Amino acid sequence: MFKTAKFNRISQNIVQQIRQAILKGDLQPGHRLPPEKELAENFGVSKASLREAFRALEALGLLEVRQGVSGGAFICEVDLETARNNIVNYIFFQNPSIREFTQLRIILEPAISRLAAAKVKDEQLAAIEENLNEAKIELDSGSFSYELDIDFHRRIADITENSLIHLVIDSMQSALVNIKKLIDPDYDFSLKVYHAHVRIFDALRSRNPDKAAEEMLRHVKEVGDGLTAFCDPKNPCAPSEKN
Repeated sequence: MFKTAKFNRISQNIVQQIRQAILKGDLQPGHRLPPEKELAENFGVSKASLREAFRALEALGLLEVRQGVSGGAFICEVDLETARNNIVNYIFFQNPSIREFTQLRIILEPAISRLAAAKVKDEQLAAIEENLNEAKIELDSGSFSYELDIDFHRRIADITENSLIHLVIDSMQSALVNIKKLIDPDYDFSLKVYHAHVRIFDALRSRNPDKAAEEMLRHVKEVGDGLTAFCDPKNPCAPSEKN
């Protein structure tokens, strides 16, 4: 299955070969790779290079190395958390501006809300309403839960029953919340977010796709404008000195 790793970075080549074997279906989640000594001989590399490759595969969420008598290197299925964290890490290093986040959200979230309003179920509405009730309790105590903020948008994405939409929205919201925590907008901003969420919920509850898209678009623009007002003009993702 594997070839001698003799070009580029040895560990990187091992990663590429194992990853390709997974994508081709030659290796399935739960499969245990051959013992370390055998695998190192197969690749024609040292155990140190093999272990470096294993660490990289673990970071990608493709491999789990277990200790003990029944241990070894096992193929894993990449889960949502690992995929989201990798995307959020990438976004962090790209350092997109609030304007870029807003552009992407304008393209995606109104359309997602439109789709969600057309197929939302009563139990899903109940879960969103519970989210809003918890957010109101937080606001009444003078704070705002960013986890509830993410959860609100995540629940709307879930209504679409599209795993790719869920991944994109979850990752984007997680990255955006990291910026909100850095900027630390004031209470009025959080209150405006809450009221926007209520309007979106009302449109979903009415099963009104056009209204849901309209309210989500309004919300996204308000958040973009609000966060921009708190940013340092010289660094779009840093808090303003006046904040």
